[in-house]
Amino acid sequence: MDRNLSTLWAYLYRHRRQYLIGIVAVTLSNAAALLPFYFIRLIIDGLGARVQGGSLTAITLSQIGWYSLGIVLAALVSGALMLIMRRQIIVASREIEYEVRRDLFSHLQTLDKAYFDRSRTGDLMNRLTGDLGSVRELLGFGSWQIVNIAASFTASLAVMFALSWQLTLVVLGMLPIIVGALYVLARMINARHTSVQEQNSVIAAKAQENFSGARVVKGYALEERELADYRAMNLELLRRNIALTKVDGPLRSFATMLLGLAFGLVLLVGGRQILQGGDFTVGMFVQFVGTLDRLAWPMLMAGWITSVTQRGLASWRRLVELFDARPEVARVPAEAVRPVPVAGTVDFRNVTLRYGDTEVLHDINLHIPAGTFLGITGPTGSGKTSLAHLLTRLVDPSEGRVELDGRDLRAIPTRQLRDVIGVVPQEPFLFSDTLANNITFGLEREDLPAIPTEVSVLDVPAPPLIPQKPDEDQVRRAAELAGLAGDVEHFPQGYATLLGERGVTLSGGQRQRTAIARAIAREPRVLILDDSLSAVDTETERRIIEGLREVSRGRTVILIAHRISTLRHADTIAVLEEGRLVEQGSHEELLALGGHYAELERLQSLSSDVEREEDGDPVAAPAPTLAGGTP
Repeated sequence: MDRNLSTLWAYLYRHRRQYLIGIVAVTLSNAAALLPFYFIRLIIDGLGARVQGGSLTAITLSQIGWYSLGIVLAALVSGALMLIMRRQIIVASREIEYEVRRDLFSHLQTLDKAYFDRSRTGDLMNRLTGDLGSVRELLGFGSWQIVNIAASFTASLAVMFALSWQLTLVVLGMLPIIVGALYVLARMINARHTSVQEQNSVIAAKAQENFSGARVVKGYALEERELADYRAMNLELLRRNIALTKVDGPLRSFATMLLGLAFGLVLLVGGRQILQGGDFTVGMFVQFVGTLDRLAWPMLMAGWITSVTQRGLASWRRLVELFDARPEVARVPAEAVRPVPVAGTVDFRNVTLRYGDTEVLHDINLHIPAGTFLGITGPTGSGKTSLAHLLTRLVDPSEGRVELDGRDLRAIPTRQLRDVIGVVPQEPFLFSDTLANNITFGLEREDLPAIPTEVSVLDVPAPPLIPQKPDEDQVRRAAELAGLAGDVEHFPQGYATLLGERGVTLSGGQRQRTAIARAIAREPRVLILDDSLSAVDTETERRIIEGLREVSRGRTVILIAHRISTLRHADTIAVLEEGRLVEQGSHEELLALGGHYAELERLQSLSSDVEREEDGDPVAAPAPTLAGGTP
């Protein structure tokens, strides 16, 4: 069995009872649907006998009534069985769609930063919507029609052979032509549908990027260029869809043509058999034609089902590509290691990090005692952010090891590790939710009840959608420590203010401070701020640093920054240059050393003096002093 189909079979097997009931129901429904033609045959032959004056075989009015009742009951039974089939197979397909979407999303959550750096959001969204929809159509209406076609052909051909093997051979003579045409067209449909879905992904990615980057597009007045690109992509999609239609559309017409040809031959051959006399009666001929007519719908649907099947299989292969993606950072199962209290001591031991052939960190040795306020600085591209990524295991060192309280991070389950670390990235991401919910986003919430895999998801009541009610005191305290509380006082709805996508309704500094509040609210043992004060003014920076000094009591804080005013209050400062740790010490020690840090301080002081002179204030203001801190 093809590996892609084996992964799909795992979901089908879980719902085998529903599919088995559906298959039995559709098979019996097709058998019941053929009974009316049998009763019609009896009525026609009986009436014919009465017309010819035969009293023994002539039909009575009572028999006609019973045969008519049989026709009605057969139709009712067939319809009821089809309803049962729909209730089983169609519902099963919806449940499988839910399970695949759930499993895909869960799997995507296990992938690391490198995978999402390579992938386009629009492509992932299209696979979780368009491709998954094609798979659901295959498993639902498609699988039902596949069984329906098979059952119809089996039951109908059995009856037709019993009536006249000669006429049945005439009909079967058409099948090789149909099968051959469907095989050729199916291969073309598969390839062209994959091409269409790939272009859909390109369009979705383009739209997502334009919606997210609307400010940039409008700021550069590039609406017309983006519109032209989008139009070109849609024209390419149109071209590919037309190419798909060219092989998809003829299927139904081709089946209709062959069906008409079959009816014509049956009328010709069957009419000759009746005229020549023998056992083949008019009633039998009518039953044969009626049974053949029952094959009309399956034959017409065969082309469409071929298209649906190929589309679904092509889409499933695209979904399997997501399932096959693996994180580059190996994970330790959470149950394999018992959680232990974390003090917050961090050690980088002979750490070297490479991205491909590019070395971004070289032989880093850095000891950060628990409770230390460490500052890290250096030129752009010196490897500062990579240190933070190593500590949160977004990447693993190429050589050496990173330790937390003496334990190699690679031996700690990722969930346990990140539960004790709070991170404020360079580009903070906020959700389209209230300000309070964004601040408390990293806190534990009550999980939804697990749904047993052996029962239908429809049998498990959905949990009520209760809006989250964050702890107001906790939110307010985190906002105060992050220097955000003063701004919130001017918001119309305070902490209940609904933010736009990615926090677009806030300024850059407010977004950074919201991200800082979110990290502080978790009360992590290790707090990492990656250049997260770059968008705030010096006064706000002073208030945030004061809050961090309060938060840092008993915790390890790692502050990555370029501005000396941000770093001067750290207990220890590490300076990186081209991926190497070149200096380490306190603010005063590094200034006295006269190296990279001192040069950075001198350049920033000159820049600050120039700005003051341009503003008409040649006198340099004294640096702010924190309580217990260094001026």
